Amino acid sequence: MNKALLVCWLIGAAYAAEAREASFYADSVARTVDEYNGVSYTVQLQKDSAGNPAYYHAYVFTPVCEDDLCKPVYIDLYWDLLGNYLRYEVPLNQPLTKLDHVVFTPEEYGRLHDMLLDAESLLKEYEIEELVESTTNARPGGDVDAVTGATAKSLQAVVIPGALYTCYTLWHIVHGRVRDTIASVTDSLASPALLSHFLRSGNYRYQHYALDRLMDEQGKVASEFEQDVVNLIGSPNVFLAQRVLKAIDSGYLQSAERQRWLGQLFIGANYRLQLALLAKMGEIPLKRELKNTLEMHRRDFNEEIATKIEQLLTKRS
Repeated sequence: MNKALLVCWLIGAAYAAEAREASFYADSVARTVDEYNGVSYTVQLQKDSAGNPAYYHAYVFTPVCEDDLCKPVYIDLYWDLLGNYLRYEVPLNQPLTKLDHVVFTPEEYGRLHDMLLDAESLLKEYEIEELVESTTNARPGGDVDAVTGATAKSLQAVVIPGALYTCYTLWHIVHGRVRDTIASVTDSLASPALLSHFLRSGNYRYQHYALDRLMDEQGKVASEFEQDVVNLIGSPNVFLAQRVLKAIDSGYLQSAERQRWLGQLFIGANYRLQLALLAKMGEIPLKRELKNTLEMHRRDFNEEIATKIEQLLTKRS
């Protein structure tokens, strides 16, 4: 296969920068996936230069309709370590096409990427037979890729005109059986080293995955993970930060050093995180330095936050 690539759609600038700067190599871990449409392919783990699992890759060849009216698809697909779609690539000499073998425009490649990112697409709800007229009854040169009238309006904003078969096939491969396969492989690799890597990754999905496996019902973690878990309270993902604050054992937050950090974090936090921080502070004995920080900045916040600070300080006085 010609490895010159026509397009490579990446998730976010951070991921793009990482992909450019890091070198990756194929690991020996690989699994065969048998798809809903009879296509089989191999999904393989890729590692970074430090030997950490990085993502999964598969080269897929698939027909997109049951006759010769549609060109088959040759595509490289990429998923993260939990089975979430990342990006795709197509060979320079085998571009994606629409009706009458019209090649995708750059805008349509981007639209396809956006569609594949949507794990809850309307395409999830339909069988292909519900969306298209049978190609066996199509007139030569007819519109064999048309969306049926019953679903046309709801799907027009989802699929690429003239490429319904391609959109449907690729979406169901990207979000199909491969996800369970990837989840199973990653679970088998979930060593302490990998979970530590996840906690420090900055990827909130990986961080939730690690928390699910490291934090017990009392909010305690093994000492080797303690600092990394506490650090998640400062995550830019407020939902992750709130989860940790609500669940973590308050004993981890009683030292003077960590309370100094909580005070500084509180000053710059958004409203939702401030509420969660105050709720957690109500569970622990406050050091004098943290009390002073709260009192000093109390009037910098809105009335609700200021009142809660006053109540907390009164309670802890």
